Amino acid sequence: MKKLAGAMLAMTMCASVHGCSSRNLGAQDGVRPRPKLGARVDRIGRPLTGNALIGPLAPDDVSDRRKEEYNRAAPADWPRFTADLQLTLGLYDGLDGTCGNQWLIQPDAEPAQRYHRLAKVLADDRLWVDSRSAVCQQYLAVELTELATPGAPSGDCGGRTPTQDASDVFRSLWVLGATSGVDDGVREDDRPTSTSEFPFLGAP
Repeated sequence: MKKLAGAMLAMTMCASVHGCSSRNLGAQDGVRPRPKLGARVDRIGRPLTGNALIGPLAPDDVSDRRKEEYNRAAPADWPRFTADLQLTLGLYDGLDGTCGNQWLIQPDAEPAQRYHRLAKVLADDRLWVDSRSAVCQQYLAVELTELATPGAPSGDCGGRTPTQDASDVFRSLWVLGATSGVDDGVREDDRPTSTSEFPFLGAP
C-alpha cells in the first residue's frame, strides 16, 4: 500500500509541478477575469472528478480553462466531458500495476473505449439517493448496487455524508475496483461533524 500511495503522490506531483512557478501571474499573462457575481464557479456533486480527471497532465492554462468549463456546465452539457474523463481513467487503472481491474471497466472493448462506461457515469455528476432507506453508511451505495444488479435494493440511502471518506472510496474504485484499499492518509476532519444537525459542519 505504501508503494501505491507513493505512485499516486508521484502522479499528483507530475500533474502539478508545472504549476509551481516563481513568476507572479497577472493580467498581462492572459489570466481570465474574475467571474461576475452570481455566476457559477463550482458545484458540489461527486468529489475529485474535476480536479483529478480533467486535464491533470495538460498545461495549466488548458487544464484550468477546461475545469472551469466543467464546473460551470449545465446538466445538459455534462456528457461532453465524457471524453476528458475517459482519457484520464486509464492512468488510475494502472497505478496498482494491474490494468483492467478498475470499476466498470470494459476489458474486452477497444483500448479507447474501455473506460467509456465509467466516464459516462462520472460525467453525470449527480449523487444517487434512495429515500426509502434510513441507513446511510456507504458512499455510492445506490450506484454500486444499481450498476451491478439493476433494480436490486441497495439497503443504504447512498449519497454522501460528512463523515464518509468519499475521496478514498473514489480512488479505490478507480485503481482497484473496490471501495477501499487506496488511502490518502486523511482519517478525519479537524473538527467533529454531524450527520443529524444542520448544517452538518464542524465548528470553525
